Amino acid sequence: MVLYVILFFVATCIGMAISVYAFGTGGKRKKIFQDIYFSVEDTDGIGVLYTKTGEYSAILKMENPVQKYSANIDSYYEFTNLFAAIAQTLGEGYALHKQDIFTRKQFKDESGKGHEFLSESYFRYFNGREYTDSMTYLTITQENKKSRLMSFDNKKWRDFLVKIRKVQDQLKDAGIKSEFLNKQEASLYVDRFFAMNFRDKMVSMTGFKVDDETIGMGDRRCKVYSLVDVDSANLPTQIRPFTNIEVNNTSMPVDLVALVDSIPGVESVVYNQIIFVPNQKRELALLDKKKNRHASMPNPSNLIAVEDIKRVQEVIARENKQLVYTHYNLIVTVKPNTDIQKCTNHLENAFGRMGIHISKRAYNQLELFVNSFPGNCYGMNADYDRFLTLGDAATCLMYKEKIVHSEDAPFKVYYTDRQGVPVAIDISGKEGRNKLTDNSNFFVLGPSGSGKSFYVNSMVRQAHEQDTDIVLVDTGNSYEGLCEYFGGKYISYTEEHPITMNPFKIKREEWNIEKLGFLKNLVMLIWKGSQGTVSKTEDRLIEQVINEYYDAYFTTKRVSNLCFNTFYEFSTERLPKICEENGLHGIDLSSYNYLLKDFYKGGSHDVTLNENMDSSLFDETFIVFEIDSIKDDPLLFPLVTLIIMDVFLQKMRIKKNRKMLIIEEAWKAIASPMMAEYIKYLYKTARKFWASVGVVTQEIQDIIGSEIVKEAIINNSDVVMLLDQSKFKERFDTIKAILGLTDVDCKKIFTINRLENKEGRSFFREVFIRRGQTSNVYGVEEPHECYMTYTTERAEKEALKLYKRVLKCNHQQAIEAYCRDWDASGISKSLAFAQKVNQAGKVLNLGNKNKK
Repeated sequence: MVLYVILFFVATCIGMAISVYAFGTGGKRKKIFQDIYFSVEDTDGIGVLYTKTGEYSAILKMENPVQKYSANIDSYYEFTNLFAAIAQTLGEGYALHKQDIFTRKQFKDESGKGHEFLSESYFRYFNGREYTDSMTYLTITQENKKSRLMSFDNKKWRDFLVKIRKVQDQLKDAGIKSEFLNKQEASLYVDRFFAMNFRDKMVSMTGFKVDDETIGMGDRRCKVYSLVDVDSANLPTQIRPFTNIEVNNTSMPVDLVALVDSIPGVESVVYNQIIFVPNQKRELALLDKKKNRHASMPNPSNLIAVEDIKRVQEVIARENKQLVYTHYNLIVTVKPNTDIQKCTNHLENAFGRMGIHISKRAYNQLELFVNSFPGNCYGMNADYDRFLTLGDAATCLMYKEKIVHSEDAPFKVYYTDRQGVPVAIDISGKEGRNKLTDNSNFFVLGPSGSGKSFYVNSMVRQAHEQDTDIVLVDTGNSYEGLCEYFGGKYISYTEEHPITMNPFKIKREEWNIEKLGFLKNLVMLIWKGSQGTVSKTEDRLIEQVINEYYDAYFTTKRVSNLCFNTFYEFSTERLPKICEENGLHGIDLSSYNYLLKDFYKGGSHDVTLNENMDSSLFDETFIVFEIDSIKDDPLLFPLVTLIIMDVFLQKMRIKKNRKMLIIEEAWKAIASPMMAEYIKYLYKTARKFWASVGVVTQEIQDIIGSEIVKEAIINNSDVVMLLDQSKFKERFDTIKAILGLTDVDCKKIFTINRLENKEGRSFFREVFIRRGQTSNVYGVEEPHECYMTYTTERAEKEALKLYKRVLKCNHQQAIEAYCRDWDASGISKSLAFAQKVNQAGKVLNLGNKNKK
């Protein structure tokens, strides 16, 4: 045992001596960094790094292709195949050095413009929240085997320029954004790496010092962890590019090395992944020689080694695999006064669970750090810093994921990513740089209590702030607060004040097949009911009488004015004659006369279709139709919903800005075979006039039991939004089929509200959003000001109204005062604070007291 200790001590001393000889101590260290680069030159806009050992390199800034929590196993394999192919493209004498950089930052409002009150409150709420940002750089280096700078080889140089372009093309073909750093950018990147500062605009390097365990930079320290100890090479016998985590009893694939982006207590992490491409014939010969050497000394361990080598040789021969040397290390920078040993323990435990035992070698910290500089990877010691493996196995240990960033689009709706930071997405899917959809119609499904109304309030609020006209059809007062905040028009249906319009009153130029279709549906709805059936003869009959009615007004002047009353008089007189002229029998005109009479003068609904709608509605930008009082009326409910839809159609044609119609549970009133064609027409027409139609529902049976929903609504909605579906999990296969969800989509959906991402955040809900074929899960987390605008809780609404009444102020001012007191109260629960206000019966003025 003592002998082993002595041998280990001697080996360590030798290693330290080699390191000191190569890298020196004290005053020699400054020269080490000066000796890395000869120059950085510009070549056709590409910044080429020249090292003093004769290597030259180009740096690509790129974005990893796999979305974090994408749930798509195939995307991880596509990544490994791509980078194995890139290594094949480069060939002998090249190295790929991928650097994934993770930096802790604080959120700042990225939109950079003045906001309305609620948006200002939103960004202020998130301001300063910590999150992890990521950047990825790929350095391509050509080896100089002659080890001297002046040994220029023009053929090799041309080969280098051709191959770096090929690599960029391969990335582009795989859908990966990348661009070469120019001379200035490459120089700045090297400076940032030296200072381990990827956050601040200005970087400086002071107080550099190295001890046995760490590297010091001013008041910060960093430590380099070699991922694989070459002396023992403790790696799993089988490796794949991902691992599974359990979320809500569902397997969710994540990056095999996902842990590198979430190391606790760090300021930044640089994950270095280096692949060296050697001469394949030489390596195969060495492998064969090694196999023969093991075979010549038969014992159990040697026989296992022989079998392992044989399997590798078979794979190479059969699948044309490439042998590569690799090196992986993590450079972890910690904040001042942070115990770096905690990071060490975390990494050892996390990688240990994967079957990887990170190197405990610490004395060559400076050597590893210097050789991790972009373009300097060939300084890695061939004996104890590199190990041999197959190309695709090497790429499994690369980091493959990207963090969600805001989309480049003129229309931005903000949600949080899975770590709780606001990101903007183009909710329409068609206005951004990347077009994801053909139409922006949407379908929202969320059971009661899933946060559905809160989510729609948030989306509508942000859309309206960006010059979108909103028309909402509601049956539960879900949007009363938002409407009042915007000063919109809130129209509630009552017997005393019914929602009215004169759909028959049009100009000659407005008379077209679309208007004919709407009026035909309107008449049929009253005559047959929403669930009734209409024969072809009846359909043709009503179409003819409507055409004749307008001809009698525009041409022969037999009709004096256009309204339901004159249409009823004209049709009841003309229909029997049309039947007689065409020998039609069995048409129940008595039921027609009787049922439509209800809307004729003197009938119980005589104003509904005869009085003109308030013309100012066409100028209103935010309108809510609240029709809860008639939701159980089998005639009025679908009729009024149809009227509102026609109002939106007219508004859609008149207004030139973006428009949005959102129908809550009222859509069920018109989801009938009779109305199917009209719904399809509405959805398809919306696309032509910069408009979108959204349907919101909470009942699973609504979509399972209706073919009309699928054919008319879902098939014409390119955007699907799902709240927590755990209540529907047992029957989700049916929903999956109807909505056309993939297995990958379903994995994402069942992680809604289930990730361990609640720490340091207020209460929030998550939503799955699919735009075309692109889907992700986002968080709906908003400040108190937004919550009090959206709330439907009676006690909370009463408390806010109390503030508004006592302070004699507008809605916004009431929200400001209320939330100021709520924040000052120390009460986290909204309902508890509202109850305190209602109990006191007065404005609490806690915020003002605290200011004093």
